[in-house]
Amino acid sequence: MSSLRRYLCRSALRAGVAAAALLLLAAAPGGDFRAGLSAYNSGDYVTAMRDWLPLAERGDAPAQAGIGFLFHKGLGVAQDDAEAASWFEKAAEQGQAEAQLLLGTLFFFGQGVPQNYPMAFAWCEIAGTNGQSDALECRDAALEHMTSAEMKRSFRLVAEWLDRHRGGER
Repeated sequence: MSSLRRYLCRSALRAGVAAAALLLLAAAPGGDFRAGLSAYNSGDYVTAMRDWLPLAERGDAPAQAGIGFLFHKGLGVAQDDAEAASWFEKAAEQGQAEAQLLLGTLFFFGQGVPQNYPMAFAWCEIAGTNGQSDALECRDAALEHMTSAEMKRSFRLVAEWLDRHRGGER
């Protein structure tokens, strides 16, 4: 395994663990999120899934990211990166930085989605703009694999996402 792959895998794992910790802060008071986080932290992933799924289906980004991580790592569910990517994308579109990084990492390695360096770059860059410092390594690694046309496409994807989500402010 290359040193970059090891680094990105470690970064994605750290981001997922950080996501689980940060999810608590982002969750709305009440609901079953805290119960799901408590279950996750005690290793009861089936209960975490049961508690988070209704929230995720109603559009709760931290719960969506948590479910994505459960599928990505196969915790309490069959490991399924395609399903993880689907949940990460939902959370990422809402600005959940850890989900953005993990989605970018899936695109970088082609896990659950077709390998796509421009998409990996875009999601990792967006995660970086949202404060996810581990995303810079992913972004730079993807950049090394891209043609100038792919770079332009990626920069455009990032600018369009930021315009949609920040009202044109950058």
